[in-house]
Amino acid sequence: MKRPLPAAALATVLLATAAAPSVADAKQYKGKTSQKFRANVRTGADGVVNRVQIGWRAPCGGGVRYQNDTTFRPVLDVATADAVQDAGTYRERVRGGYRARITTSLAGQRDPATDTWSGTLVVKVLVAKKGKVVDRCELKRATWTSK
Repeated sequence: MKRPLPAAALATVLLATAAAPSVADAKQYKGKTSQKFRANVRTGADGVVNRVQIGWRAPCGGGVRYQNDTTFRPVLDVATADAVQDAGTYRERVRGGYRARITTSLAGQRDPATDTWSGTLVVKVLVAKKGKVVDRCELKRATWTSK
């Protein structure tokens, strides 16, 4: 048999629900890199970074450039409400039978006074075709800021 909740118990349940953090507390920061590409940081309801998306272009030999957009997702090496760091390697296929091995390193911090994220990005790309290296590309250091 169901019994109605007493008024005091109902008020406690309603207050607990209202005080709980919501998904609306998550925040999206948008910005640019020193190369004028997008640099976006997203935090969860707890304020901890859960995604960084950043565009970049790395110069290669012969005046060629390798351009891409990298998304850093959990599990990140460091992810707090005031800092983010991640490094790793991923591979992708490129038109014409080429393959690229992309190694990235991201570091960023939040300035609590302005609620702005800023940091650096380093990228190395090894381009190969039929197992032979045909080019190496390197972005030595790009800076980024997101508000």
